Amino acid sequence: MEQMNMGTQMPQAPEEKKSVGATVSIVVVVLVLAFGSYYFLKQVPTGSDVLTPSEIQADSAISSLSTQGTSTDLADIQKDLDATDLSGLDAGLSDIAI
Repeated sequence: MEQMNMGTQMPQAPEEKKSVGATVSIVVVVLVLAFGSYYFLKQVPTGSDVLTPSEIQADSAISSLSTQGTSTDLADIQKDLDATDLSGLDAGLSDIAI
């Protein structure tokens, strides 16, 4: 009979099985982050989406025109005409190429 030396022999650990669940969850997290960043970057305004100060001023002029009264009384119409600023009406004509 062979004599075994218990002190020098190390027991072998069973082979670890790799989990497929961890790999799948990592892939899912990466995909969610990718779609989230795509959606976020899609929402960020580009240079063409940002209004310039002249466009903001033009929008305020348009909104002031829409707040005029609807009365057909001559005095109310005269008040609306006096309140309307038409000084910059031809400001964009030079930008139009004919």
